[in-house]
Amino acid sequence: MANLMVGRDVSDMFPDKITVAESAPLALKVDGLVVLDWVDDLSFDVRAGEVLSFAELVGAGRTEAFEAIIGLRKRTAGRIEVAGREVQRKSPRDAMRHGLTYLSEDRKGKGLHVNMNLQGNLTLMTLERYAHPLLDMKAGRAALTKAVNEFGIRTGDLSSRARMLSGGNQQKLALTKFLQPEPDVIVLDEPTRGVDVGAKRDIYFLIHRLAAQGCGRSPWTGATKCCTHGR
Repeated sequence: MANLMVGRDVSDMFPDKITVAESAPLALKVDGLVVLDWVDDLSFDVRAGEVLSFAELVGAGRTEAFEAIIGLRKRTAGRIEVAGREVQRKSPRDAMRHGLTYLSEDRKGKGLHVNMNLQGNLTLMTLERYAHPLLDMKAGRAALTKAVNEFGIRTGDLSSRARMLSGGNQQKLALTKFLQPEPDVIVLDEPTRGVDVGAKRDIYFLIHRLAAQGCGRSPWTGATKCCTHGR
């Protein structure tokens, strides 16, 4: 049935497991995270090139923990380190400057501006790279073309709005958007929520590729990566 839905063989749904050496450097360290009414003393480590998954019941506090790590929740405590440097979680922008980004489970409400075009969505977090001071539309177009090719975003028109994409392609665009700042760590909250089986497979393999290339060498920049995500 899945093969008929997507028009190709999807028997290899999941990529091979990544084995990360214990000697690999720590990319993310969370120590004693507390989120009022949600999380009490959460601690974990993620090494460079590693994909760490969280599995839990609905309402267990996964999203609240992720939002606290990125600076979206204020009534929190605990220490967050990225590549050995403490991150002051005042805002997601501060976290981004420290090499940490977060893709929300709500891609339409918090991940993308669905009425904005694809290029505008992709470059929104890194406008300083494309504005000198006016927007360099040619550079933005080149970045979008690369994203479409690298991440398999299927669209008939590069100038279309994000809402015209399927759910799976919206998710790929959102993932690419949060990789634009070249983070050391990206936190993915239910990255395959609300997408078809073919897009799920594509996203699993994209996550695997991010972590596996050179112990987490980004296909975009060569920066060391790790991922945490809830499934």
